[in-house]
Amino acid sequence: MLDYDVMDANSTRNQILNIFLLKGLVREKRHWGDFYGVMRSTFPEANIIGLDYPGVGEKNEIISPRNFKAYVEDMRKEYAHCFDGKQENTLVAISLGGMMARQWMELYPDDFKNCVLMNTSFKGICPIHKRLQPQSMKTFLKLFVTRNRDEVERGILEMVSNRKDKHPPILKKWIEYQRERPVSHKSFINQITAALTYNASKEKPKPKLLIMAGKKDRLCHYSCSEKIHQAWGGKLEMHPEAGHDLAIDSTEWTAQTIKNFIG
Repeated sequence: MLDYDVMDANSTRNQILNIFLLKGLVREKRHWGDFYGVMRSTFPEANIIGLDYPGVGEKNEIISPRNFKAYVEDMRKEYAHCFDGKQENTLVAISLGGMMARQWMELYPDDFKNCVLMNTSFKGICPIHKRLQPQSMKTFLKLFVTRNRDEVERGILEMVSNRKDKHPPILKKWIEYQRERPVSHKSFINQITAALTYNASKEKPKPKLLIMAGKKDRLCHYSCSEKIHQAWGGKLEMHPEAGHDLAIDSTEWTAQTIKNFIG
C-alpha cells in the first residue's frame, strides 16, 4: 500500500458507493493525503478511489495528452474495473481535475450520479485573470523556470494552501512523491495546453452537481465557481477561509459538505 493507504481501481471492496478522487495540475492521487482517511470515516459504506491521469503518479512515464478526451478515455479503463453495475458513482475533482471531470460528463453522462467540482474554472465561462490570478501568475512563472524541484513543491504548496501549520509534513511527502514519480516538462506543458484550449459545453451536466470554493483561494478566484454555478446550476458551497486546496485547508468541512450533498 502507498503512504496514505490509497485504494486503487484494482482493490475495491464490495460496497454500495464508489467515490473517485481526481487531482489537478501535475498532482497525483497520493496528493489527496489525509483526505482519504477522513473520507473513509465520513463514508464507511463507500470505496474511496484515487485516480491518476496520464503523465502523473503511476502513469508519469506517459506524456500527458493535449486534450481532455484522451485523459478521460484512459481513466475510464480504471473506472470500469470498479463498477459492476450496482454501485452509485460520484466523482470529486479539483482544479485541472474539474476540467477533466466536465469533459467526462460530456462524453459519458451516465457514468456518475454526482459530481463535485472544487476551485475549478473554464474557458468561455470564467475570465482568464480570474482563472489564474495575477499574484499567482508571477509565482507560477517563477516555478516554471526553477530547476530545484524541491523548491517547486514548496512553492506549489504555499500557493494552494493557507494552512501553514500543516505544511511541514505535507511538503516532506510531496518532495518524496516528486522524486519517486517526477512529472516531465512536456507533460506539464501539455496539461496547461489542455486547460487553456478546452471549451466546455454550456449545457447543464446530467449528474447532480456540487460546486465548492475557498474564498481565500489565491490561485483561482472564487468568483469562477460562482460563474460556473450561474452557467450550470447545481449547489454552491464556499468556505470563508480556505484556499485552493480545500482537502488540505478544511479537510473535515470538505468531506462533510460532500456527505450532505450526496445524502
